[in-house]
Amino acid sequence: MATRRLMRFVFAIVTTAVITSCNIAVRHNPNGAKGVAESFSREYFNLRYKNAAKYCTKGSEQWLKFAASQISGEDIETLRTANDEAEVKIEKEDGDDRHSTVTVIVSNYFEADTIGRSGHFNDKGTFRLSLVREGKAWKVRMEGLPRNERQSRG
Repeated sequence: MATRRLMRFVFAIVTTAVITSCNIAVRHNPNGAKGVAESFSREYFNLRYKNAAKYCTKGSEQWLKFAASQISGEDIETLRTANDEAEVKIEKEDGDDRHSTVTVIVSNYFEADTIGRSGHFNDKGTFRLSLVREGKAWKVRMEGLPRNERQSRG
């Protein structure tokens, strides 16, 4: 009887450890859709477009080049005076093993404005990124520049 209880207890501990370790691996997988979306967002929203390209499909590179072309000399001066980088937080992920949509909350990010007007910092914005699986790697697929779904201006 005592052996049976001990076996159940050991089984419960091992099962809990396995489930916990699997959950941690999913949350911290830098190559998963969430990890790629977070890495892309850190680079993109801190205007490091060349680095952001590593996390995109080949067809998305045109959008990064376009975004870079929208940054003016005035914008660069504004960015030089910035104290902090944009901060990124993954809100949620929806999808399957081939396609994923990741919702990203970005704080303190710079947004270029229209021609003739300098850009500005936003306190917070919500963006949805589309990701696809290319072989074993997740990539952000851009069909335009990321658009803020909700924002509060700073």
